[in-house]
Amino acid sequence: MFVFVLSVLQDYIYSLLKHTGFYLSESLLYNTLWLFFIPLTVFVNRLIKIVNPKNKLLRFPFNLGIAIAISLLHLLLFASLFVLVSKLIYSPSHRFISMFKTAFSNQFYIALLWYSVFPAIYVSKRSTAHKVETFSEKIKLKIGSKIIPIPASSVQLISTDKPYSVVYTSDQKFLDNKTLKEFETKLDPTIFIRVHRSSILNAHLIETLTSRSNGDYDAVLQNGQMVRLSRHYRKNWSHLLQ
Repeated sequence: MFVFVLSVLQDYIYSLLKHTGFYLSESLLYNTLWLFFIPLTVFVNRLIKIVNPKNKLLRFPFNLGIAIAISLLHLLLFASLFVLVSKLIYSPSHRFISMFKTAFSNQFYIALLWYSVFPAIYVSKRSTAHKVETFSEKIKLKIGSKIIPIPASSVQLISTDKPYSVVYTSDQKFLDNKTLKEFETKLDPTIFIRVHRSSILNAHLIETLTSRSNGDYDAVLQNGQMVRLSRHYRKNWSHLLQ
């Protein structure tokens, strides 16, 4: 959208500098070319998720072929839209072949560059995101001037008691100045689940779940504590109901 607006502005500035006519409707219509990058990039994203060769030697020609095909599709869709709209608002209307040739000569390299580079960036980010994270078996809590390591598996609940966080084990509780967000980054999210804006619980230590009939649930932990599971965080804990 930023490039779309910038391109229209560029057309206007060009018309001032070159003393040519500026037609807003025509500039807006021509620059719809940039808007096609949004849905087609999403499409490429999903395509790469489904089909992407693991062999690095095959990956480059595959991605290049996809880039060429999507670039041509991009220009075909743009030229089709341009001609369709021009038939409704202009007389005489623009011809498809001339519009496609104009777009091909001026923008094909831009589309090809984007659709060639994007898969490489996406695959790289996706590979990084899928790396297995390792989490410490102990968490360090600062108690006064001391730092005490406790086994992560012994933590049943972490809740807020501003300005501190309270860490509960089966028979103890500790105050710590880290935020819940900081604890989330240090603990395994498949075990320690944010179920409320003010609490993280150990899913392995849940004894019972009881519905409140409004989308919320109450969880009873092994140490007897009851914790509310907020429906606003349901995407985090919905698998506990299965």
